[in-house]
Amino acid sequence: MRRSFLRLSSASLLGFMLGMHPLRSEATTYKEIEWDDLMPEGWRKKMILEVTRMRRYGSLMDGDPKADEAYARLKKAWDTAPPSKVYIGKAIRIPGYVVPLDAERMQSSEFLLVPYFGACIHSPPPPANQIILVKPPKGSKVRTMDAIWVEGILSEGRSYSEIGSSAYVLNADKITPYR
Repeated sequence: MRRSFLRLSSASLLGFMLGMHPLRSEATTYKEIEWDDLMPEGWRKKMILEVTRMRRYGSLMDGDPKADEAYARLKKAWDTAPPSKVYIGKAIRIPGYVVPLDAERMQSSEFLLVPYFGACIHSPPPPANQIILVKPPKGSKVRTMDAIWVEGILSEGRSYSEIGSSAYVLNADKITPYR
């Protein structure tokens, strides 16, 4: 028993030193999570309080400097929304909607995954911790606003686009239609 452990440990150590990482097996178990799981503890309450404070601007007309200032403050808070560290580096499964990153509607391979239909198309986009940049496996076919499940390893990573800012990157192993 000791000899096989030493062999395994030596092989693991050698692989680590050479920068090799173990491959994920087909038997990877993906933890199904919800979008609320991607918000750090306390951040949601803070944002609800901020939006509640903004109601006092509800009677202002578009273009009013006070309304523009309030919107800019909220947009900055949402674009810099902190990620939750709970699922970073973990195999997750999450449902969402596809938002393409280009005008050609999915000519690029990466896309944004958002929690609700119409997000990022209407203003303002969701907070960054509610948008995931997805790097799909080769050959994946998705269309604008498809409802899908994505399985893969979640990592922290900021991406910025005209459509919205994301706080996460998901290297997808599998994409399936949402049913």
